[in-house]
Amino acid sequence: MNVLMIHGIGQEKFTQEELINTWVSSLHGVAPGLFKGVTVKMAYYGTTLADWTTGQAKLAVGMGGDDTAIDVADTEEMKFLSSALEEALVQSGGGEAEIDAAFEEADDITVPMDTFLLRRLVGLFRALEKISPAKGSILLRVVKQGHTYLYAPGAQAAVDAIVRPYLQERPQIIITHSLGTVIAFRLLREMAEVRGAEIPLFITMGSPLGLDAFKKRLGPPRRKPAFVKRWANFYDPSDLVTLGKDLDEDTFAPEIENDGTVDNQTSNAHGIIGYLPHKGDGLSL
Repeated sequence: MNVLMIHGIGQEKFTQEELINTWVSSLHGVAPGLFKGVTVKMAYYGTTLADWTTGQAKLAVGMGGDDTAIDVADTEEMKFLSSALEEALVQSGGGEAEIDAAFEEADDITVPMDTFLLRRLVGLFRALEKISPAKGSILLRVVKQGHTYLYAPGAQAAVDAIVRPYLQERPQIIITHSLGTVIAFRLLREMAEVRGAEIPLFITMGSPLGLDAFKKRLGPPRRKPAFVKRWANFYDPSDLVTLGKDLDEDTFAPEIENDGTVDNQTSNAHGIIGYLPHKGDGLSL
């Protein structure tokens, strides 16, 4: 049996081998010997995407403890980030009043506030961070690297070139997390016309596929590839990256099995080591 793992954002500080060991150890904690006799691979793109996300000249916008480089001249990037943050803020119970209040408290911001989009982005993030600091920070990093992958042709091509060969080996089980779920979905959709392709089980965890900003950019078709026999999606309702959304027919696509009973014990409810130990049917190998 062949298992392919595809990680999410912020993994550039780890090696491919370290990530495999972390994922496998987490799973063995609840299912000892799960991968006995199994070939396990990790499609590692962490440093490649990080380089594309931070390698160009950007204006650093100070937004709490985790500064993220934002290209204020890129209107599409600003709109993408704002859309995702606004959706997250509303889902968390916030609104325009919280954004306005954040503007009033932004006296210490040192970046030029010369555009409405930039002012709104800063206000959205500060309002969201005030409601949930850790979750606000992790969401911004997700949507930032997500934007780089979806909008920068060079970045997308570079990441796809790394991940695609692993999928072409036709693993029997694919386990993905965070942005890795987006990359896997795009490439599986691309493989839809490949004759003889068959994936018995595709697992997504902490997926942002249900966010409007991602769905708009991905475009149609949004459906489970016919050669994927089973798609199991896991999410913690408190994971701000998923906005507590499943990936059902109304949110994303039909024929996806959803498990929203995950109790992710990591500080931001999004960490992979909080997802892997969940004893859901979709993780039965």
